[in-house]
Amino acid sequence: MADRSDAELVNQIRGGDPESYSTLVARYQGHVYGLAYSLVNNWADAQDIAQETFIRAYVNLDQLNDPARFAPWLRRVTFGVAMNWLRAYRPAFYQQIESQADLESLEVPDFAPGPQEVVERKELAEAVQRAIQSLPPKYRVPLTMFHLDGLSFQKVADFLDIPLGTAKSLLHRARGRLRVALGTYYSEEVVPMVQEVFNEHKLPPEFASQVLQNIPELRWSKGECAFAGAVVACLESLGQPVTYDFVMGASAAAFRLLWDPRWRPSNSDLAVMGEEPVRRSFEALGYEYEFICREGHATGGDALRAQIVRSIQRGRPVIAEGGIGPPVCCVVAGYEQDGSVLLGRTFFSNSRGYERNPEWHGQCRHLVLIGERTPPLARREVLRQSLRRAVELADTGEIKGRISGLAAYDAWADALVRDDDFPAGNLDILTQRCHVSNSIVLPGLWDARRAASAFLESMTDVDRVAASHLRAAARAYREEFDLLDIAMKMAPFCHDAETKRLQMADPPLRRRVACLLLQAKNKDEQAVGYLRQALQGISRSGSPD
Repeated sequence: MADRSDAELVNQIRGGDPESYSTLVARYQGHVYGLAYSLVNNWADAQDIAQETFIRAYVNLDQLNDPARFAPWLRRVTFGVAMNWLRAYRPAFYQQIESQADLESLEVPDFAPGPQEVVERKELAEAVQRAIQSLPPKYRVPLTMFHLDGLSFQKVADFLDIPLGTAKSLLHRARGRLRVALGTYYSEEVVPMVQEVFNEHKLPPEFASQVLQNIPELRWSKGECAFAGAVVACLESLGQPVTYDFVMGASAAAFRLLWDPRWRPSNSDLAVMGEEPVRRSFEALGYEYEFICREGHATGGDALRAQIVRSIQRGRPVIAEGGIGPPVCCVVAGYEQDGSVLLGRTFFSNSRGYERNPEWHGQCRHLVLIGERTPPLARREVLRQSLRRAVELADTGEIKGRISGLAAYDAWADALVRDDDFPAGNLDILTQRCHVSNSIVLPGLWDARRAASAFLESMTDVDRVAASHLRAAARAYREEFDLLDIAMKMAPFCHDAETKRLQMADPPLRRRVACLLLQAKNKDEQAVGYLRQALQGISRSGSPD
């Protein structure tokens, strides 16, 4: 649409396509705003004139004889609106410049007020403020609401819970009292000056919207844990850089494996574990937090919106599941319309900018609000807790209906060799199997074990006794990672061509992948054994339990 000529856009509008007008507004808003400012020498007034100009132009578009000459016609409309504004709000000044302004040659005189006018207007503004302050509250309140908040008579009446006639009467009496108080200054310019005084103190337009600009991009290649990546992005924006591998280790996400026999895509979703990984992460990093889960709670959209708005206003991004983009963790970086629209980053965005979501209320599953700094856990304690949780996850056979830990490898391999579940030629079923096993769980495990190895290596300086066991566990996880890497290169993925996805029906291929998974289990089992020994070493070294 932006490539269409002015004439084409005008004709489309006349033909019943009002949406085309937004393109014309975007194309000429700078022109109109600049001309308006050159005429009135006030940015706020120029913005009002620009808005009025586009409204006036739209309403009177049928008066444009030649659609190709929309631009010069719009220039004349802008000039007319600006002159009307000067005539209404600055009549003395308008009389001075009326004969000097030449639109066609753009010979626009210097409209900046002279020293005498500046002094007079300042004195008048101060007198108006004193007069407003002297009004009794019953007059001052509706007057202020009408001029400062821009409310209509009816909205003033509704908000104050008074009849419409009473609201009009109070405003009329308030203005009458102002005329008496401003007798020395009173002229036809006083009422506009009352509005101008209030305009200087109105809330800025951005009050209903705020965006944090320093949130780094979220990049997803394959398998990364969205929660850990979101934490890294948020902490970087708060000036505390942290590595992805540290968050993976501290949260114990690096040691997890879940398998759902029902072939559900949420197999490896960290959210299955609820608040526990969130708590571990922020305790290790040294931040208070609030975890809000909508499931099973009566928290409404308005309450969530208020909490998000408060967090953004404090300069703190919000981690949300489903707030922006697909139902995985993302970072909420801002809001519009008092929080009705959220802006943020997701791992699945193709744009460098922020995505907008006006439908987030029904999609958001949980929020993580980042609070104040607290003393972070000592690295020794982070390591101890992570090792304990890693061993627990390996030994736990079931978590919320999903097979967990070492048992998950066996269940996953068994599922892959069940030929009846992979009907040859059934692209829908085979694609779904690719999606769950090869595109979600396999990359997730591949990334987790890489992070586990890196985390353990980074912690070998924490305890001299446990260091050798940590290195051995890291080596076992690297070897597991290598096996999983082979499996990933062999297995088809859900985004591959149809011919490759159909290979999921091939029994020899699936058996080779299953064999690699069982070998990976053996390496995982070795790593967990070394972790047990590392825990014993930390205990023997004398750190408090």
